[in-house]
Amino acid sequence: MIRAVLASILLAFQITAFAADHKGVDWLTRMTESFDSLAYEGVFVHQEAGAMNSMRIRHGLIGGVEYESLEDLDGKRVEVIRADDSVICVFPEKEDYTTGFVPGEPFKRFRELDQGRLESAYDIQVIKEPQRIASRDAVKLVLTPKDEYRHGHEFWIDKSNGFLLKHDVLDAQFKLLERIQFTSVDFSPDLKEEDFTPKKGSYTQQFVEMKPQPVANDWTFEWLPEGFSLVWPYARRMNEHTKMLLLSDGMSTISVFVEPSDRKRPQTLMNLGATIAGENSIQVGEQTYLLTLVGEVPAQTIQRLMTVIMPKPNND
Repeated sequence: MIRAVLASILLAFQITAFAADHKGVDWLTRMTESFDSLAYEGVFVHQEAGAMNSMRIRHGLIGGVEYESLEDLDGKRVEVIRADDSVICVFPEKEDYTTGFVPGEPFKRFRELDQGRLESAYDIQVIKEPQRIASRDAVKLVLTPKDEYRHGHEFWIDKSNGFLLKHDVLDAQFKLLERIQFTSVDFSPDLKEEDFTPKKGSYTQQFVEMKPQPVANDWTFEWLPEGFSLVWPYARRMNEHTKMLLLSDGMSTISVFVEPSDRKRPQTLMNLGATIAGENSIQVGEQTYLLTLVGEVPAQTIQRLMTVIMPKPNND
């Protein structure tokens, strides 16, 4: 009994010491690790571009296999089930299936944060006032961008285990662009293999996550926002004609797609909450190329990047 009490006191001390002594980037590191290291089951709300939906997420290691499921609780109740590298998309009815459609994973981007570059792009502040999300004590982090080429972020991270409880993306006027917030979460779920088995009578589609083929990168940028750089040294071939580059500042990513085109297209922009997609044509000699950029950044970032991409010199 005494040993158990001492262990509880020690754990409480360690949590308090971490909260008091560690920087914001350390909390972000804990957060990225928690997604894979913890077992959890919870419901969160995802709000973007004026739309809101609730989702249930489950994650656990069962019999040496890592399972995860993401279920849309509104609308058509689509579910994605992952067992290690196997992916199954589940639809209530066959008529609900859209070819190639796999719902996005809102937490996937946080698994690959580049903590080494975050401090060069953002001022990171740990808020001292007590925070509470989904009935759990939390630490709040505020990431303020150092220029106009990225959004601001606010994180609420579970004080005891580092799990992300809430995330807001804000524009330069502090307007909310996107929010993910748990309404309930359990870190001791009694998960079984059957919890990750499609319901009888549902329509399923199995997907194989193919790794894109690395190919030579023929493109460079005259300018990049401070802190942004290429994630891969090479490009990735998406299909027979399209190459993809990926830029990141440690928090936000910008996907750049380049493909030959037989006609010119005017510059267009489309926004969905915190995400901006841009399209433009460029001429290189006699060849026209179509550029498509998609990123969680302000519109001016996408617009400027479309004007500074160019072919690499032949001797590069």
